[in-house]
Amino acid sequence: MESFERAQAIADAFIAETKSKNCGLSRYPTEGFFSHVGLDKGNPYKYEVTTFFYAAYGDLDNGGSDKIFKKSLSPLSETETSNCIGYIAVATDEGKVALGRRDIIVVWRGSMVSEDWTADFKFDLVSGKDILGATNNPKVHKGWYSIYTATNTSKFNRTSARDQVFSEVKRLMAKYQEEELSITVTGHSMGAALATLNAVDMAYNKVNIFSTQPNKAPVPITAFVFASPRVGDRGFGSVYSDLNTSGNFHILRVNEFLDIVPQYPFIFQGYVDVGQLLLLMVLKSPYIKPFLHLVATRKWLPVHNLELHLHGVAGTQGVFGGFNLQIDRDLGLMNKGGDFVKDEYLKITSWWIEKNKSMVQNDDGSWELEDSQE
Repeated sequence: MESFERAQAIADAFIAETKSKNCGLSRYPTEGFFSHVGLDKGNPYKYEVTTFFYAAYGDLDNGGSDKIFKKSLSPLSETETSNCIGYIAVATDEGKVALGRRDIIVVWRGSMVSEDWTADFKFDLVSGKDILGATNNPKVHKGWYSIYTATNTSKFNRTSARDQVFSEVKRLMAKYQEEELSITVTGHSMGAALATLNAVDMAYNKVNIFSTQPNKAPVPITAFVFASPRVGDRGFGSVYSDLNTSGNFHILRVNEFLDIVPQYPFIFQGYVDVGQLLLLMVLKSPYIKPFLHLVATRKWLPVHNLELHLHGVAGTQGVFGGFNLQIDRDLGLMNKGGDFVKDEYLKITSWWIEKNKSMVQNDDGSWELEDSQE
């Protein structure tokens, strides 16, 4: 569960308020990041964030960029054409002892704006040979590929999200090359699609092999992706399969049985699934409100929510089994941004919010927005 929890953190830290000049950035700095998002106390698996990485607005057809990226209304904003799209963290010395290795984790942010973004995308495939070679003629989703590889003139994206991740992972591998390492990649929804592409890309391009010690065993790469849309075609699937046979590269897809997002883009459009599947049926949980109640109070199926997926992982007994929490995970986490937990458990609805929405009072009595601690 440890790596799974880190996927939620970037969403919890993201500034989505368009009236803020910091819209599109992380609310919290790298130092102490996990304390701010509630992943430090009571958690023996300690990590520290080493960097955030950013994506330029990619080529998302039919206005799709407005569903993925947040644009500030402030003329002082520096994020007009880029958003924070994730972070990279590494296990601390204490975390290394608990994990048994020095883990490097790459976390990709999911979409923040609209839960109906799938309706606004065209699912065109484009060649992925520039990053995955021509042997299998791999093709990948045009939008994901563009977000992953796009650059612009802003200070955040003179290099692509891909290059930023490669650079930092290589730096950390060099720093800890004498230790036992692992690389974990994770994300939810759009972030899961980008995590899948990134994990395959790193394995294919041998980012997990030490340049100064080519005979040393490759660092294992594992991707945990939640509610992921499909990423590529059969050629992309062949690239994954070839890499998976090495034993050092794995992808686990975690899907909810009733979630429609993993069904996009459709197989008849040329897409395939990659990785092993863990299928959940979270509504079997006795702690969650009845399905019809949830649907009646939301504009679409609620089961795409990442916190519900994490609750499902903690208690799943399989799609055809029951539900029994095997991990002591606070029920209130499911209500961070919704109203999923039965009222009898007394969990406040949509409670993850900054005090006064980050409005602070000045000495003269006036109020202003201060939403970034970076």
